[in-house]
Amino acid sequence: MPKVVREDIDNLNAVLTVTLEKEEYEPKFRSELGKYQKQAHMRGFRKGKTPISVIKKMYGKSVLAEVINEMLQKELSGYLTGEGLRILGQPLPSEDQEPIDFELKDLHNYTFKFDLGLAPEFEVQGVSPETSFEKTEVEVSEEMINEELEAARKRHGERQFVEDDIRENDMVKLSAREMDGAAPKEEGIESEFSVLVSSITNEDAKQQLLSGKKGDTFRLNLFELEEGKDEKYVRKYFLNLGDDDEREAGREYEAEVVEVSRIMPAELDQEFFDKFFGEDEVSSEQEARDKIREQIEKFYSGQSEALLFRDMQERIMELNELSLPESFLKRWMKSNNENLTDKIIEKEYGAFAKNLQWSLIRSKLVKRFDIEVRSEEVLETLKNRIRGYFGGVAPGMEHIIDSTAARLMEDEKQVEQAFEEVLSDKLYEALAAEVGINVKKVSREAFEEIVSNAREDSAASSAEEEEE
Repeated sequence: MPKVVREDIDNLNAVLTVTLEKEEYEPKFRSELGKYQKQAHMRGFRKGKTPISVIKKMYGKSVLAEVINEMLQKELSGYLTGEGLRILGQPLPSEDQEPIDFELKDLHNYTFKFDLGLAPEFEVQGVSPETSFEKTEVEVSEEMINEELEAARKRHGERQFVEDDIRENDMVKLSAREMDGAAPKEEGIESEFSVLVSSITNEDAKQQLLSGKKGDTFRLNLFELEEGKDEKYVRKYFLNLGDDDEREAGREYEAEVVEVSRIMPAELDQEFFDKFFGEDEVSSEQEARDKIREQIEKFYSGQSEALLFRDMQERIMELNELSLPESFLKRWMKSNNENLTDKIIEKEYGAFAKNLQWSLIRSKLVKRFDIEVRSEEVLETLKNRIRGYFGGVAPGMEHIIDSTAARLMEDEKQVEQAFEEVLSDKLYEALAAEVGINVKKVSREAFEEIVSNAREDSAASSAEEEEE
C-alpha cells in the first residue's frame, strides 16, 4: 500500500507526503504498456507484435506519468475521505516539491508532497431564540388600497368621449395648422394628432387645455409641447411629416380640440371583480379591498424577507469570525486562474474570504437544520421562473412550461442557480423559525428608502472591495 504521512503545520495548514513504491506501480505500468503493444500497428511489424522495448521508448514516459498520477489521485482522495478532512480548495503541490523525472531506465519510488488548507473548526453562534432580529414590513394604508383599486378600475374601464371639460388624464385630439403671425400660413403644414394631457410639460399649453373644452382653439409651439422630444419626433408624430418631406416647419401653430376621450372607471360590480381577481374570487367591495391588501403585502414580502436574511447573514458572520489559511488560499486562487496577478488576488481576496466564510457557516447550518433540496423542488423553481417570464400562463398551456423546464434541467448552470435559490429559501425559513423576530411596520415610502439604502450599501461595499 502507498504510504501517506500527514504533518500539521498549524490548525489551518497541513502537508501530506505520499510515497508510491516501485513494487506498487510497476505491475500497472507494464500492464498498460502491454495494452499499447496489442494495439500498435507500426511499419515493419505485424499488428500487436511491435517489441515492448520500442513501445516503451515511444510511449513509456507518458504511460508511466499517467499510471503514477492515477494512483496518486486515488490515494489522495481515499485518504482525505477516510480521515474526514475538511479541506478548502484542492491539495496543492508543495512549494519545496522537487521536480519529478519519470526515468524509465531505473524505476524507483516516487514521493509527492501536497499542501492542504484546512477548514477551521467551529460551532455556529448566534442562532437561537435569544438572538433577535428586526423585520421591516410595509404598513398597507387605505390610501394604497384606494390607489390600487382605482388603477384597476381604470384598466378595466371604458373610454368615453366628453365635450364639457378637459382633465389631467384625458386624451385630446388636436387639429393643428401652421401660423404666420396672426393668420394661417399660406400652404402651411396642417396635421392632426393625439396627446395625453398629463404628458404635456409646457405649463402654458397644459393650462389652456385644462381650462378649455372640445372645439376651443389656442396657440402653441409644438416643439415645446413635451420636454425631451426632439425635432425629429415632433415632425413625425405631431406634424405627420415623412422622412422624405424636407419642408421647413414653423414653430407657432393654432390647435383646435377636435376630440376629448376619457377612461371611465369600471363599476364595482361582479363583472369587474371577475375580470380583475378571477371568477368568483371576490363578490364585494370589502372583499376586493382585503384581496388588494393581501396582494400588496405579498408584493413587498419578498423584499422584506431579503432584507431580514441579509441582516441575519451579516450578524451571524460578525458573531462567527473565522480564521482562514490566507497564504494557501491565495496560492489556490492563482492555481485556478493563471491570469490572476498577485495584485488582483490581493484586491479580490477580501470578498473571496467573506464568501468563503459564509459558505462554511451555511454548510454547518444546512447540516444542523437537516436541509435537503430535492430534484422536484428544483424543477418547480424553474417552472415558476418560466411562468414569471410569461407573466403567468393561460389554462391548458402548462405543457409549454413542462417542456421548457425539462430542457432547463439539462443545463447545469440553470440547475445550480435553481438549487441555490431553493437552498437559500429553506435556510431562511429555518433561521426565521429558530431566532426571535420583531416586526416593525413602516410606510411604503420609508420601506422603499430602506431598500434603496441597502442596495447602495451593497454597491458601495463591492466598490470598496474592488479598490482594496
